[in-house]
Amino acid sequence: MNPILRHTTIFLALLTLLLTACGRSAPTHFYLLDSGQPPLTADSLPAASLSIAPVSVPDYLDRNGLVRRSDGQTRLEVSELDIWAEPLGQGARRVLGEVLAARLLPRGIDVIAAGDRQGDMELAVALERLDGDTPGTARLQARWQLSRGGEALDRGIYAASEDAGMSSASLVAAQSRLLQGLGEHLAERLLPRLKGGR
Repeated sequence: MNPILRHTTIFLALLTLLLTACGRSAPTHFYLLDSGQPPLTADSLPAASLSIAPVSVPDYLDRNGLVRRSDGQTRLEVSELDIWAEPLGQGARRVLGEVLAARLLPRGIDVIAAGDRQGDMELAVALERLDGDTPGTARLQARWQLSRGGEALDRGIYAASEDAGMSSASLVAAQSRLLQGLGEHLAERLLPRLKGGR
């Protein structure tokens, strides 16, 4: 390689490096969203907190498509066109959390959002059934347990059904109402334990 060309290439590379190092980007600004709400005061802070564990779902329900039972309740139909927008366990946890928060926060119990810190007590819910059948009935069956520090304080089974019609939209609406009913049942059942929990 020609020595002049080589020196020119090295000079241009060093000049580029020097100019790049001298450039500064504008300072970064950090912003916080504002709810417009006054901060909580010590007398309005919740007395206890409840965290909701991930909701367990049986394998036959842990699918993208809506599940219906047919032919004597033993054959399953999984829709390829009517699918959940989120995993069923996450959706159930979200709905239960929203229902419980609406019922318990006014009574001094904080329901902790998914992924946040551990609460004073933990609610575990296992869905055993949340599907529809060919006559058009939505069914929910779930087991739940309230625990504190790994020790079970209360547990139970909840089952309910509701006419759903045959459309997927009406099935999902009925399943939503069934989960809301479970959340309301849990709020009523757990409130005495949670109030005395601290």
